[in-house]
Amino acid sequence: MSDRSIRFGVFELRPERGELLNGGLRVGLGSRALEILTLLAERAGEVVSVQEISDRVWPNIFVQENNLRVHITAIRRALRSGAGGDVQIVNIPGRGYRLHADVTIEAGGSNGTPVPISPEIRPLPLPVQIHPLIGREACVAEVLDSVARHRLVTIVGAGGIGKTSVALAALTQLRAATAVCFVDLTNCTSLAHVATATAAALQTPMGQDTMPAQLVERLRAAELVLLIDNCEHLIDIAARAAEALLQSCRGVTLLATSREPLRVPGEVQVHLQPLPVPAATDVVAAIASNPSVALFSERAVAAAGGFRLVEENARQVAAVCRSLDGLPLALELAAAAMPMVGLEGLSSGLAGRLSSITFGRRTLARHETLEAMLDWSFELLAPDERLAFGCLSLFRATFDLAAAVQVAAPNGAEDRRTAQAILQLAAKSLLCIERYQQGVAYRLLETTRAYARRKLEDSGQAEIAARRHAEWVGTLLDRAQADWPRLDRADWWDRYGNAIDDVRAALAWSLGASGDKQLGIRLTLASAPLWLGMSQFAEYHRWLEQALVTLDALRRRGGAEEIQLQIGLCVLLFHADRPGEAFVRAATQVLRIAKKIGDPVARATALWMLSGQRGIMGDHPASLTLAQQMLAAESSDAGRDLQDFARRVVAGMTFRVGRVAESAAIGAELVTQGSERTAYGAVLRYDHSTILRGNHSVTLAVQGRLESARAIIMETVIDARRMRNPSSFCYLLGSAACPVALWLGDDELARHYAELLGCVADDNRFTYMAELAAWFSRIADLRTGKSLQPYPLDRIRPPLPHDKDVFITACAALCDAEALARAEACAPHWATAEILRADGENRLRSGDIVAGRAQFERALAIAEAQGAGLWALRAATSLARLSTPVEAARILVPALARIEGDEHYPDVCTARALLSDCAHWGGADSAWPSRPFEF
Repeated sequence: MSDRSIRFGVFELRPERGELLNGGLRVGLGSRALEILTLLAERAGEVVSVQEISDRVWPNIFVQENNLRVHITAIRRALRSGAGGDVQIVNIPGRGYRLHADVTIEAGGSNGTPVPISPEIRPLPLPVQIHPLIGREACVAEVLDSVARHRLVTIVGAGGIGKTSVALAALTQLRAATAVCFVDLTNCTSLAHVATATAAALQTPMGQDTMPAQLVERLRAAELVLLIDNCEHLIDIAARAAEALLQSCRGVTLLATSREPLRVPGEVQVHLQPLPVPAATDVVAAIASNPSVALFSERAVAAAGGFRLVEENARQVAAVCRSLDGLPLALELAAAAMPMVGLEGLSSGLAGRLSSITFGRRTLARHETLEAMLDWSFELLAPDERLAFGCLSLFRATFDLAAAVQVAAPNGAEDRRTAQAILQLAAKSLLCIERYQQGVAYRLLETTRAYARRKLEDSGQAEIAARRHAEWVGTLLDRAQADWPRLDRADWWDRYGNAIDDVRAALAWSLGASGDKQLGIRLTLASAPLWLGMSQFAEYHRWLEQALVTLDALRRRGGAEEIQLQIGLCVLLFHADRPGEAFVRAATQVLRIAKKIGDPVARATALWMLSGQRGIMGDHPASLTLAQQMLAAESSDAGRDLQDFARRVVAGMTFRVGRVAESAAIGAELVTQGSERTAYGAVLRYDHSTILRGNHSVTLAVQGRLESARAIIMETVIDARRMRNPSSFCYLLGSAACPVALWLGDDELARHYAELLGCVADDNRFTYMAELAAWFSRIADLRTGKSLQPYPLDRIRPPLPHDKDVFITACAALCDAEALARAEACAPHWATAEILRADGENRLRSGDIVAGRAQFERALAIAEAQGAGLWALRAATSLARLSTPVEAARILVPALARIEGDEHYPDVCTARALLSDCAHWGGADSAWPSRPFEF
């Protein structure tokens, strides 16, 4: 195909060279924008439909129209730079686009014909690139800019990353202005071979016996850009040749490709990175426009003509691209294999299995498979580098140089040599370098890691390296614990959050058949905050149980280690399936061991768990008794953390038995103190600040301090969401945020909190919390009239006693004989007044006014005695409806006086409206028609 020159206005478009010139100056446009402009220019004056443009520019790929509009905008911006502005792209609504300009098309010389240097030097045509270059426009532009300003530019990158393709794309654009030559060094093994290959590429008459000095002499007066491709296997020879050419041939510019720099004076490096890959959260439109996906799709179309990227398969394709880290060669091999294995097959374990599949280029052996490509690099490594390369395959995430040395160094005396080997691996592009604010980190591409792991297994060093990796994980967790109180939570997670995969690998080895069991138990305990914060409760549950079995096999039960494992198990059991028998057994075991070894913190933790279980089962006096035992007489010197922990639990259980004012006083003091953040080893006891403020908001709401309760709960939910402690967050939502929102009458806020609770519970497989979320959502539906059935769906288990009481305080229709019997059978507790009032409303509906009034009077008396202002207001409102206006006013006025809050709260609004009715009825001494209270 010939080079064409398409002229319009002051512009010249050269499609085959990928250039748009404005008065001879190159205009920066991406390849897709140039393709669109070419199509519009070829059909100047015609309307070209969106579908026609998509078929030309994005063949067999689903692309939304707004993606096209981005490129049209870029073209229009480029055309506005022309003098006169007489070239325009017009949008015809509903039809497409039209180029408004006078266009002339001129045919040029044959594609690939180089600019001649002299009759004796006529470079061979550049190799034809069969496939379009995708996602590398910025890289090509960087190479062109570097070549314009420097005489030696080296494109550096891993094997299979596309160095040659980028270099050839740059040469294709350069050849319009200067002579260019491509020299492939793949089969060269000496300086003489390099000279011969260069002479052959330049088509000089020197023949096969060309000497380096002869070649330099012949090129002394030449003006050209010389690409020397694939230098890594004879890097020293290539460096010496490059230096000689640069010193003697002033008109020669060198462009090199290599997996490591040449390290010649004046060298400028252009580092090629893998193509960007889609994020797991990307929408389909973003996936379709991603360079990795575009490359995979284009190659998949070539391999299987029926392939098309659509909404149904876009996420699978994105997963494949992520698993291959955007490495172009790997993407091409995967696309070529797709007709045989399908997308589903490509999605699972791809990095490990693809390496030996042969779907690459037959004409380039080292690119026929990933394994061949990596073999090419591996064979060039020194022995120290090979050993380090294998050891580094144990890292699952990024790592710094110190970590790499700790895992890869055979012993302390070898640290310096190992560090040098690791730096050489990075220089040779086998390690990816990632720069952060706090320094430099390294990582292996997934395909490279799978290959390196096989090399490690072959070396016989796998077990030794696995031990060093597990020990490094232990060191990392120690550092994480030290940084826990020092760093902001977001900074802490930025620094340590990606360690979870390395922790997983270290546990698998250490708790495995040949591992260090004691180390495995230590890692299980030390990694708890990571598992919690990464929402991996189900997996952590399995590690805890495995660690307990291991502890039993080591005959190490009955000590501090078992205490911590059992505490973790309790928390997981609580969320997975309510605090049942297994939970009580584990908590009781913690208490027994804690008393035996004299551990006050473990003893308090066990009592907290048992206290919570009794409270949920409705035995609030027993719950308070256990809580009060958390600080034993001999614990007078207990630390601040333990004291605050115990007082927080006592405050909560004091509220549960109905001593509302006393609970509020303790809570207010603790909140005012601004207690420290939860200690690293105490995360399983929940985040202290979150639970303290959540419980205090509950107490304030029941007291009637509605504005304060609302402010605290909303602020606490926002803060807790950032803490990345799902168990604390779910407790806050289920035990405080949802109930308080319902008590305040904000049903939409309650629904939002319930949905949030459901999402977090589902993510962490918290069955118990998911059930609470379903109940709260159903209650919000009942209150807003979206559901007329008083009970949730049959698939939800009946609530536990305390939870049922909470639901009744939010929806009186849920009060039944069982709840009433429990309330009547024991001393009044926090919800007794509301249960009695709810029963009174139910009796009223059945026509038993006398019994209803009696329940309202009992409820009001209990609420006033407890200092439960909100319950007192509700009971007073229900009772006032059965009273004369004078009596109603006498009841309502003091009840309203105890409330902090305006009329926008439904309970306050209803009571004030009723009080207003009292004034309207004046001195009437008969009751108005009874109306049941909504809540």
